[in-house]
Amino acid sequence: MRVTKQGVEKKLYPSEPEHLTCCRERAAVAFVISGLENPSLTLCVKAPHLRTHAGEVSLPGGKLELCDESAIFGALRELFEETGLLLSGNHALGFLNPIQSLHELSVMPCVFWSDEALEGYPCEKEITRVFSMPLFEFIEQQPTFDRSRNRASECWMPRWHFADQEIWGLTALIVEDFFLMVFNHRFSVHPLSTP
Repeated sequence: MRVTKQGVEKKLYPSEPEHLTCCRERAAVAFVISGLENPSLTLCVKAPHLRTHAGEVSLPGGKLELCDESAIFGALRELFEETGLLLSGNHALGFLNPIQSLHELSVMPCVFWSDEALEGYPCEKEITRVFSMPLFEFIEQQPTFDRSRNRASECWMPRWHFADQEIWGLTALIVEDFFLMVFNHRFSVHPLSTP
């Protein structure tokens, strides 16, 4: 699998898709790919003291605020607030499909590219770690799947493991959508348990 800026960009939505109308609020996440030699995805680990999503791996992001002119702007703001990484709209390649979170947010994944390998650091009390996972690891590893019963419609949830972290939930579904959109790669289902 060869990952290039041009190859990724041409498979994404060039303009922001419509948010999901079934959701109460809107949010955006930054899907940041960095490094020419070994393109990697920037991920955060949520703090263990949080009431929701404690200790989970996430993409930098959050609810859109009134000051956010677009999902891109909101994703960049959240990226800087959570990881200290300062990118601009010039780094934006496009969008993945919006996805509904468990808390009825319409989450817009905004894809960014940096030729330079990026290393963020936790900038908020809600984030305990920032790390990068090489994109090839998602393919090499072949995720396991279990059935999510917390969503309106049941779906198979992929799970990856990397650097003592588990990538699952909404983040894993966004990663799965990225590989389907950009590489037409569908991960085969290997359930952890039977339905």
